[in-house]
Amino acid sequence: MEKGLVFNVERGSSEDGPGIRTVVFLKGCALRCKWCANPESQSRKPEILYIANVCVHCGECVHVCPQNAISLREGYGYITDSGRCTLCQECIRHCYISARKLQGVEYTPEELVAELRKDEAFFRQSGGGVTFSGGEPLLQADFVCRTAELLHEHGIPSLVETCGYASSEAVQKAAGVVDAFFYDYKHPDPEIHRQLTGQDNVQILENLRWLMKNFPGELSVRYPYIPGCNDSQEAIRGFLHFMSQQERRVEIVFLPYHRLGLPKYIGLGREYAMGDRKSLKREALEHIRGWAADYGLEIVIQ
Repeated sequence: MEKGLVFNVERGSSEDGPGIRTVVFLKGCALRCKWCANPESQSRKPEILYIANVCVHCGECVHVCPQNAISLREGYGYITDSGRCTLCQECIRHCYISARKLQGVEYTPEELVAELRKDEAFFRQSGGGVTFSGGEPLLQADFVCRTAELLHEHGIPSLVETCGYASSEAVQKAAGVVDAFFYDYKHPDPEIHRQLTGQDNVQILENLRWLMKNFPGELSVRYPYIPGCNDSQEAIRGFLHFMSQQERRVEIVFLPYHRLGLPKYIGLGREYAMGDRKSLKREALEHIRGWAADYGLEIVIQ
């Protein structure tokens, strides 16, 4: 079995599915959403993240790097050049305050399940389980499916959070194993979708239609509300119209924009495309309830 590349295992989540959950964040995504909250998830390769608010600027990482891959960049900090870095991790070992972190660790399904079972008591008490997120977890569909199968052997349910930009084969294989999907819908227009994410939405909508017709488990369709990107009445009504045309009624969730990913862009030495746009509160999306009612739909604002 191919190993999976994981960049974080987050325990105690209450927003990534029912109950208390442990979220497995997998590396790799074919989209480049302007608002992506996990830029460290996008590359399929491990990389080193600099944590600016922890660093004391001793400069030791620069001196110990055998590849001279680390430099102090104005406005960012001690950033690693991924083209020169060999992932020897000398900079991490010599950082006594843990201001550097490797993003991307390989697991076999068995190794990951052994780690996840440490939280088994919380799953059972709360009705929770494991959520696979990313990145796009279905780019590692074989790994996700085998891990979900092993979790089921221990009575632990699983959920996949997906952008939908994966092969039909991957989505359909996962649908035969996992218990639930959280599915992102970013814009109804394929060309605008390409401008916002780097890819059109044709495959995404095809996979969503298939799940709506064939997946028997919980399916939640989630619309990230991003100012200046997909917050127009035309875009939102286009999404609501699409959902109203489906034979199956599923949960529809609107997610207000937040900028929690900004420190990670800094830590990777990358510009944040959303600039200084402020995070939104739920109240800013309340007007959408009336639009949803026009289509006979109810929405959740999370």
